[in-house]
Amino acid sequence: MTHIIPTALYSLFRSSIGGVICIFMLFLSFNANAANHHKVSKKAPLAAHVIIKSNTKRKRVTLNGANKAYQQSDEQQDILAGSNPFRQRNIDELRITEGMHPQISTVQKDKMVTAKREVIANLMKQLGKPYRYGGTSPRTGFDCSGLVNYAYRDHLKSTLPRTANNMFHMSAEQGITVEKEQLHSGDLVFFRTHSRSRGYADHVGVYLGDGEFIQAPRTGKDIQISRLDDDYWQDHYIGARRVLLPSAVR
Repeated sequence: MTHIIPTALYSLFRSSIGGVICIFMLFLSFNANAANHHKVSKKAPLAAHVIIKSNTKRKRVTLNGANKAYQQSDEQQDILAGSNPFRQRNIDELRITEGMHPQISTVQKDKMVTAKREVIANLMKQLGKPYRYGGTSPRTGFDCSGLVNYAYRDHLKSTLPRTANNMFHMSAEQGITVEKEQLHSGDLVFFRTHSRSRGYADHVGVYLGDGEFIQAPRTGKDIQISRLDDDYWQDHYIGARRVLLPSAVR
């Protein structure tokens, strides 16, 4: 009996100490959780990225390193600020080079050369034939605009206007304005031969080159070649149009 009592007391003592230790550990754990309850997690956020363009390659860096990279060059600062890296710093240095504008293909050029040659040939065949008001045929004769229509009708996608004044005012799709110093063979030349408004054309011919043009002048005259530098034609000249265009030739 005396041996059992100390053993029981020892067991009770051990269990009591263990309980106290457990309670103490739970208490510490509770206080730690309470203290950290309102703290924000220190987990690293996802890094946002920006693109830095250098002279050799593109680099991907985090925002933490962007400030350092931002100071490296003016070009990098421009890109980080969102400006256009391809802008011209000096607009006067911009030069237009071949390839930056539409070019005439070989096929189009050949078509234009062929059309011009055949138009001039058709006109030259009419030399000496009589002027006829309203005429449109080699058998009966031509007036000025009738001669032009006949020469061009098989070589253009759209028919030219019937009268000289309508030709002079036709759309840019059919004919573009040409300065006298830039005349080429095949261009139409216009004149105001009567006392009408300054922008009214009542006569038309076709420029042949070297200052000459072919025309059907007036009643009583035959189809002939005249010179633009004659005083009369210089005084009455009002402009020119080019109708043998890449987009217009068949």
